[in-house]
Amino acid sequence: MKKNISAPALFLMLFSCNCMGQWVSDSSLNTPVCTAYGSQIDLRMTEDGKGGAFIAWKDYRNWMPDIYIQHLDSGGNALWAQDGVGLCTDPNDQSTPAITGDMHGGAIVAWSDWRSGIERDIYAQRIDSAGNILWAADGIIVAGKAQREHNEKIISDDAGGAIIVWEQQDYYGYWDIWAQRINPSGNVLWASGGIPVCIVPANRLNPKVQKDGKGGAFVTWQDYRTNNDYDVYIQRISASGILQWISGGIPVSAATGPQVNPKIDPDSISGGAYICWVDGRSGNDYDIYAQRIDSAGNMLWALNGVAVCTAPGNQSAPDLLSDDFTNGPVITWKDLRSGDFDIYVQRLDPAGNAQWTGNGVPLCTSAFPQLNPNIANDGTGGAVITWQDSANGNWDVRSQRIDASGSVLWPANGKFVSAAPFSQTSPKNIYDGREGCIYAWQDKRSGTFDIYAHRLSWAVDNTGVKEKIFPNNTGCYPNPFTDKLTIELPDTNDQGVCIGIINLMGDEVLEKRVYATGKYTINTTSIPAGPYFVRITGNTGTRLAGVVKSGM
Repeated sequence: MKKNISAPALFLMLFSCNCMGQWVSDSSLNTPVCTAYGSQIDLRMTEDGKGGAFIAWKDYRNWMPDIYIQHLDSGGNALWAQDGVGLCTDPNDQSTPAITGDMHGGAIVAWSDWRSGIERDIYAQRIDSAGNILWAADGIIVAGKAQREHNEKIISDDAGGAIIVWEQQDYYGYWDIWAQRINPSGNVLWASGGIPVCIVPANRLNPKVQKDGKGGAFVTWQDYRTNNDYDVYIQRISASGILQWISGGIPVSAATGPQVNPKIDPDSISGGAYICWVDGRSGNDYDIYAQRIDSAGNMLWALNGVAVCTAPGNQSAPDLLSDDFTNGPVITWKDLRSGDFDIYVQRLDPAGNAQWTGNGVPLCTSAFPQLNPNIANDGTGGAVITWQDSANGNWDVRSQRIDASGSVLWPANGKFVSAAPFSQTSPKNIYDGREGCIYAWQDKRSGTFDIYAHRLSWAVDNTGVKEKIFPNNTGCYPNPFTDKLTIELPDTNDQGVCIGIINLMGDEVLEKRVYATGKYTINTTSIPAGPYFVRITGNTGTRLAGVVKSGM
């Protein structure tokens, strides 16, 4: 009979697993991801589900651009070959990688490829957690027609494969939106060459895609079918590749003036989606608007959307976050109301009402422009936003965290993510599931662009002191437990608490979001016997506890 592991021993085991790594805390140094010969640019990043990240980029080490990828673990260690693994090193041009996790510890990457010598096509490749290429060398073809296919976007299909959408030029020069699904073996599941999402005669650009929770996808784009201005449309595709709504899609906004650059995120409440976009209906400048749509295609907010920000000056480059934590979308953008670009953010509730300061909360209003905002969740109902910042003369990377009530949590104008010499641009960030964000960007400190990464944690402040944790009377019982575990939360004044159960490998095997204090009993029949770590996270900090499921 195996001996049960005590809670203190469990904590020490998990702590030692999480804290050994290569993250460099100095924001002027950071963690190199790729410093190979030539430039590395146009990176994309996604979570690995274990506190780390997959980072893919366009790489010029072989003169013509290729597609490379690296896997960082939760400690910032590069797990694969130095400077990354080549997903496609064909002698011709490969560009614009798009990435998603494969739900099995690996990743799937799609890109635009000119190997045909005729026009750009769409290719894809899958790589496992050990860095092994799983599909044909240099990728499998997703769409390879005589016309150009480019500007691809990708999501997981939650079954080990992926759904990819792209812009495709027709014989008359119009751009249409097409889509394809690929299974875990790299075989296409829909019609050869993909299915048309919308082919009404007109230009359609900037497709974005999100899961529909049923194995299919929501696709949104900007559409010029009126021949006056761009509007925003949306379509839903089933897991089998069948369009679910009217031919040509549903208008999200057909207001006067242009509506462009839509972003989309899932709505877990209605099973639909949230969409935001840049909107020129005022006739004076560009604003930010948003809409909510349910799973049947019904618009749930005002016709043509609700205003997120209509302040003077242009608002543009929005990014959107919605998940079980935010209870509505959080939207960030760059804002010209002051005369140069600043970074703002707003949260809407599920009814479309602004929850924070009118026209948004300023995250950075320092002198000189701030560009390219990117948003990630913080696991407690708030958000973490990053951007490139020119206040120091060169482009640096900064970040700010805002809680669920709209309070800015970090120093005015944000923390430095990278303040290295020369320019750091086009930052991306993801929540790592462990009270921190991982950031990556293209970095010119060596004279040509490389890829660097950094991690900021809100479990530890700049002095290395732990934030306030929940009181020790937070109970987890029985311990050992069998098919049920009861967790008793004290009065924390939190707007939401996330309960996570984590195994010794650092994998979160169960997660529950609650919105009030009290006792919560969790069904644990699906969890194997063994030692676990209970992490209770709220706005005021984190409580840690060791538990054991009997049967060992």
